[in-house]
Amino acid sequence: MKIGINLVGVSYNNGSTGGRYRNFEDAKDGLFTYVVNPLIEQGHEVSFHLCSYENEKQNDILIAYKPTTHLFVNPKYNIAGGGDKVIPGMKIMSHLYTQSLALLLLQPLDLVISTRFDINFFKNPFTEYEYDFTKCNFLWREPEFMHIPIVNDTFIVFPHSMTSDLITAINIMETDPPFGCNIGMHNLYVPMVSQVGEENVQWMDDEFKTAIENDLYKLMRSE
Repeated sequence: MKIGINLVGVSYNNGSTGGRYRNFEDAKDGLFTYVVNPLIEQGHEVSFHLCSYENEKQNDILIAYKPTTHLFVNPKYNIAGGGDKVIPGMKIMSHLYTQSLALLLLQPLDLVISTRFDINFFKNPFTEYEYDFTKCNFLWREPEFMHIPIVNDTFIVFPHSMTSDLITAINIMETDPPFGCNIGMHNLYVPMVSQVGEENVQWMDDEFKTAIENDLYKLMRSE
């Protein structure tokens, strides 16, 4: 398969002008060791697609990932928790995410792995869990607003044919959030189900976990 890894969000921020400290270098090795290299060894063709904020390590980032597509936007939006809104009704993090997905629309891909620059894997998610590459796969539910449900948004795997559906789902999540709950990128399950059907969306883990408390990865960031 042709697999596109969509890296989106903060790639580097030294924390001096606001927002959490993050450095892609703290997580890159784990991503390659437990995700990228095993996929290549299985015969898949893997390409990187980056969407982040302008920063002083931008050239290093391009050298590290050798992306097929990339976009760096103004760093003034790099604010913890989503920050200022670039357009009415949408958080900048969600707007950046839809921009990242839009870069993929014309790419000849079979599968998309959408994740973050600061995610440092300890295990291979594809050997830990039984992924279905014909569906949109979320890792697990997070224990907030449990009636909705709330998704873990750090590692989303879906067929490229669903890329436009995910863009639409994010727009719905922002403009008409289910149950009125606007919580980062987490209220995405119901909008995605509305686009592709509940039978085409699945959880990898039935247990409630968080991005902080799990044994699959660690987010390399600090306040």
